[in-house]
Amino acid sequence: MALPKRQVAELRAVLRRFSAQFGAAALPTAAGRALEAWLTMRLAHVAYRTGRWRVAFVGSDGRTLRPGAAYAFPAGQGGIPAKRSGGPSHVRLVSLDDRRVRLELHAGLQWLGRSGATHECDVSLLPSRIAEPLRRAGGGRPRGLPIAAYECKDRQGSGQTDEMRQTLARLFDMALVTMPYPDWGCRMFESETHRRWGRHRSRYLDFFATGAFGVVRAGTFSSGGRTLGRHHAIGRYGSIYKDPRSIAALEKAFRETLERIDAI
Repeated sequence: MALPKRQVAELRAVLRRFSAQFGAAALPTAAGRALEAWLTMRLAHVAYRTGRWRVAFVGSDGRTLRPGAAYAFPAGQGGIPAKRSGGPSHVRLVSLDDRRVRLELHAGLQWLGRSGATHECDVSLLPSRIAEPLRRAGGGRPRGLPIAAYECKDRQGSGQTDEMRQTLARLFDMALVTMPYPDWGCRMFESETHRRWGRHRSRYLDFFATGAFGVVRAGTFSSGGRTLGRHHAIGRYGSIYKDPRSIAALEKAFRETLERIDAI
């Protein structure tokens, strides 16, 4: 479905707030991509409203976008782009409590699982410590489990249990319950300079519970999907365009994850 007028207005407002182009030409038109764009901007604003993060829009060359420049939403899926102009933009979050803590919010980012398979996260959060070496090396995919990741389903009706199973299967393959190398206890790493980040957990549920994960739907969830997601700490954010409780729950989980970033 097309992005509703209220969400279009919210998307434009956040772009305008951070001095990016916000006209019709600056917005993605594909329904699924529009939901990803709206969610990315909404989460960026959540971080800004905490008063503890500096938020900036950044181009694929790693530079902060100049005022009035277009935020380049991804047209498809891919890894961290090479450090040159012309690729998709991302949102940078810098902690005002510790400027060394720098995170990146990406739409349509591919990650590598333990199996070697790629998994796209519609919206995901990772440290610049992992993204930047990939960017300098000409692009690449981070490995491991994001700090936060959301699957966007711009579909009406009730999402069946298989939809939640697919999301769970991706997270299972991404979680580094077995260390990639001896003594490499971490949540994620990159294969260019072998930087690591985060704490290792030996149980899937412990990994999932220390981040923010969810399926964001225009429609609702089946009882099986709700049960499966609840057990594995995968948020169910249904009727996202209409139910204020749903977006409030999503924002609360994301905000709490930012608050405990040092423990992840």
